[in-house]
Amino acid sequence: MNNDSIDEIKGRAKRLGLTGKHLGWIVAAALFIYFNTGLRAYAAEIQAVPAQLEWNTSLKHFQVDNEKFVGQRFSFSCPERTVRDSDDALHGTDTYPSDSPICVAAVHANAVTPAGGVVLVQLNPGIENYSGSDRNGIQSADFPETQRSIVFVGEKFGSSLDPVQHDYAPRLKWDTKFTSTGLANMKLVGQRFVFHCPQAPAELPGRRVYGTDRYAFNSYVCLAAVHAGQLTAAGGFVTVQMEAPEGQLRGSIRNGIESKNGPAGTRQLVFPAIYPSVAATQ
Repeated sequence: MNNDSIDEIKGRAKRLGLTGKHLGWIVAAALFIYFNTGLRAYAAEIQAVPAQLEWNTSLKHFQVDNEKFVGQRFSFSCPERTVRDSDDALHGTDTYPSDSPICVAAVHANAVTPAGGVVLVQLNPGIENYSGSDRNGIQSADFPETQRSIVFVGEKFGSSLDPVQHDYAPRLKWDTKFTSTGLANMKLVGQRFVFHCPQAPAELPGRRVYGTDRYAFNSYVCLAAVHAGQLTAAGGFVTVQMEAPEGQLRGSIRNGIESKNGPAGTRQLVFPAIYPSVAATQ
């Protein structure tokens, strides 16, 4: 909001015979609308950044082939397959063991072509049997039950949680820091993660939140989400994205939460507006 717009408000107020008190209310309302519109635009502009893979990279490379990450989605960019690339062994059709070569499985699943591209992989519980098939020049084999599996869920996050994400999204406490989730690996910068926050306790924990719009990656996740406007005290599901730092963090008071100033750090958190309003009823 620039000075011209403020002067225009003052001029109209004078013509209407409004008092200074009335003018204060009008300006406050205008600033509220302006800044909240800016916040929505900021959230909408945040894009996931896919991690770059080699042709046979698996989830183990990112240290996320683990039970505690079941239900999470990971965005990856597969390179173009060259004549020097050979395909590691693959098992299954559409659903694959979690240690599968991601790009090989993606071509087999019709998620990308050998020219490469971006895929979104979800880590799921394993299945009893994997049936092999011949697809797109890739032969997969049968395989017995595994603990975990992967599926390809499209290029972008959906507008709602699927059953696996709903059931397996980590249940955080209001004093859980992002650094306690096991997802603060530098290799996962640019990735998004889904968590569930319970209903807030009568007394919220202390101000362990740093920043505004962008937060320190050791902040309390649920508190930071409330401060960012992506969660209420009723709790619900929230999407967190880990980002490279962009300058010092500035504190503010928002939605009843006071955040602190802080250093830029090595990673920061943002809350993209993936699930508008709180998914407390999911």
